[in-house]
Amino acid sequence: MMRMFCKVAMSLTLVAFLAAPVLAQGQGQGQRRPGQGGFGGVGQLLNDKKFQEELKLSEEQITKAKEAAKTIGDKHKDDFAEIQQAPQEERMQKFMALGKTVNEETTKALADIFKPEQMKRFKQIQLQMSARSPFTNIFADADVQKSLKLTDEQKDKIKTISKDTQESIAELRKSAAGDFQALGRKMQEVRKDETEKIMAVLTDDQKKARKEMTGEPFEMTRPGGNRQPTPPAADKKDK
Repeated sequence: MMRMFCKVAMSLTLVAFLAAPVLAQGQGQGQRRPGQGGFGGVGQLLNDKKFQEELKLSEEQITKAKEAAKTIGDKHKDDFAEIQQAPQEERMQKFMALGKTVNEETTKALADIFKPEQMKRFKQIQLQMSARSPFTNIFADADVQKSLKLTDEQKDKIKTISKDTQESIAELRKSAAGDFQALGRKMQEVRKDETEKIMAVLTDDQKKARKEMTGEPFEMTRPGGNRQPTPPAADKKDK
């Protein structure tokens, strides 16, 4: 479960990385580093009042968690800066590797701060967020497939659906022209369609198991005060 969570959390860090240049231009701030947050990152969750209330975090836990995330982000500051200077075609692969390291360290640190029930809910929320990510298909993860007890036939169908999605995303990336925000929105639409197709492959029991993995729907706050629904729209059809 820990390995699955780290891979899931890594995708969220990748989202923050790709959005960072656009956010920095719009806000006149430096780019955010892994562990500091960014849209959808661990740092944003830790600063979100609704998230703090959801986990019933004490002030001491909040302070320690933020300090831990900042320490890990600062530790990898130079690594992040180095990636920014790498050729564009190499950045994603290098950042995914760095994101894996950062999130493994962050998860380990938070496990020492959060209570077991708080950590369980934290992982559920992270999985919900990953399901919304335009960069991630959680159904392609071997641990998720095992948890859902997918048959070989289902895996093949999901593989075909995912392959078609990847081809669509590759075309979107080619035409992105550096506009990562527009790319992210278009990729979310493609991923939403992918999720709906995959959910149609699952049995009712498997859909129920998936809901148990993500827990109750959680909404976090977007910058500006709007609420951000965390579960994908396809989930609403499975109730």
